Amino acid sequence: MESYVKEFQGKHEKESEIVVTIDGPSGAGKGTAADFVSKKLAVTHFSASDVFYSIAEDRGISHVELAEKADKSVDLEVDRRTLERGLSSNCVIDSRIASWVLGDYADLRIHLTADLEERARRIAKREDVDLEEAREETEKRDEENTERYMDYYGVETSDLGIYHLVLDNTKLSIQAQEEILGTVLRERFGERVKEVESMRE
Repeated sequence: MESYVKEFQGKHEKESEIVVTIDGPSGAGKGTAADFVSKKLAVTHFSASDVFYSIAEDRGISHVELAEKADKSVDLEVDRRTLERGLSSNCVIDSRIASWVLGDYADLRIHLTADLEERARRIAKREDVDLEEAREETEKRDEENTERYMDYYGVETSDLGIYHLVLDNTKLSIQAQEEILGTVLRERFGERVKEVESMRE
């Protein structure tokens, strides 16, 4: 097994039994999906943004300051810690490229997406900002992230061939999305899902 990112390739000891990665652009619903998966499998929900905040705290600066100074070394640190978390504990990880970082160490790799207009609408509602502002910022962020991951890692985020499930939830309700995810989880982790469900009865 190995990571799909060359900086993290090599033999790693995997102590975890279940690792699910959920990738996707801003506003695609990664956090919502990860919360559902974590409950269905009774595993921890871990976000790469949590790592970013912890790095800022370690350096004694705000996450805004870290974002302003961020370069490849920061991305590498975020992704290294993400890999370490996935290798050491049962979890679901939401990130933009966690599936690339974990590679074959991830037991289920999911990519979520939605069209720009829908993602901007969600972000505007979540962050209480103007829709046009959210749309422009989301489009800019998409372009910057695409360029950054290609420049840093040679990762083409439009390549969806590494995923077990690719889900466009532009027109899906949360309930419909959870039904799809639930089916996939039962197929992949049937005994685990049954065990968790029986504990909650």
